[in-house]
Amino acid sequence: MSKKLKKLSSLLAEVADLHNAAALLGWDQQTYMPRAGAEARGYQMGTLGKIAHEKFTSDTVGKLLDELKDAYHPESDDPYDILLDQFERGMKTAEVTDIFAALRPRQVELIKAITERPQVDASFLQGPFDEQKQWDFGIKVITGFGYDWTRGRQDRSAHPFTTSFSINDVRITTRFEKDHPAASLFSTMHEAGHALYELGCCQSFERSPLAGGASLAVHESQSRLWENLVGRSLPFWEHFYPAYQQLFAPALAGVDLMSFYRAINRVEPSLIRVNADEATYNLHIMLRLELEIGMIDGTIAVRDLREIWNARMEEYLGITPPDDARGVLQDVHWSGGSLGYFSTYALGNLISAQLWEKINSDIPDLADRFRRGRFDGLLTWLRDKIHVHGRKYEPQELVQKVTGSKIDPAPYIRYLQRKYGEIYGI
Repeated sequence: MSKKLKKLSSLLAEVADLHNAAALLGWDQQTYMPRAGAEARGYQMGTLGKIAHEKFTSDTVGKLLDELKDAYHPESDDPYDILLDQFERGMKTAEVTDIFAALRPRQVELIKAITERPQVDASFLQGPFDEQKQWDFGIKVITGFGYDWTRGRQDRSAHPFTTSFSINDVRITTRFEKDHPAASLFSTMHEAGHALYELGCCQSFERSPLAGGASLAVHESQSRLWENLVGRSLPFWEHFYPAYQQLFAPALAGVDLMSFYRAINRVEPSLIRVNADEATYNLHIMLRLELEIGMIDGTIAVRDLREIWNARMEEYLGITPPDDARGVLQDVHWSGGSLGYFSTYALGNLISAQLWEKINSDIPDLADRFRRGRFDGLLTWLRDKIHVHGRKYEPQELVQKVTGSKIDPAPYIRYLQRKYGEIYGI
């Protein structure tokens, strides 16, 4: 490593330390902090943020970046490329729109076919499930996944999140929903997927910009893989359902495995993105991406967002929002300035299925391992192929390195058609 690059790395390590300290304060703020401490906490986080910003934007760092010009962004072909690059390094707007153009009609077609079939009964999932039992079961599951409790912990928060203070300190939270008692388990699995990625980074990346995930989409691929492709799979529940059924016997005593499996994979177009099922979720994302691109290139005026949103919700999902709270204003991303973010959610779904096909090719007895409650082979594969590299590769580069091709919607389409074809008899 050159002296200049070593000096830059040292300066950025200090910035990373400050951000990690601020993250620790943020985690405490959302979990355990007394309410009266909010004002002081705001000052503390503001001070740390100010120091980190000053260090990162210092003349010394600027001079080093000038001299190490390969840190620079390439010229963009589309104004939206710059926004997208903040979250998906190297991805181009044209690439994302081409991917979604291939995916959209197939998902719309699948959803229409599902809505023509008798709906799955999931009424038994609405019963009261004891919160402590939910907590204990979730802990049992992610311990089986390989979550290392000497390097992490789980707490409660209003909205589930994962936060990393170090490669050796990655914490998660979960929430409990009165009307959706199984939601806690799936949020626990989802956040554990994020945490396993962070915990699997090469230890030599500690205190450097290389620690963490390659991109938000690759990160999301890990959380969605553990939550959906593992946690909503039949082999997973062939192992865990007897214990789960016994734990929540009043509600599930007369519910057989297949009825439970179909219920947790029920498809129903919904207004709210974060509550959407696997088959409909990507359409929520595509709608938002189309509107973002239109706002940036000038073809969509902000004043027209509500009308366009409602029309495309009807076109894609067959439902129209009754108000803006359940429509165009439901997300915090735009008000927070996070333009370019949304596509990462759907891209993560696609990457998860693409990896899944490769994993099953490399580990042909994977389903049998799940039936025995064995997840170590999967975690080892992910650690070796994805986690250890941290941010070393751009997302498209990493996906191609692992699967042999760039992000491809075909595996996800095959996954949805196979899974929901069986569940709904399509």
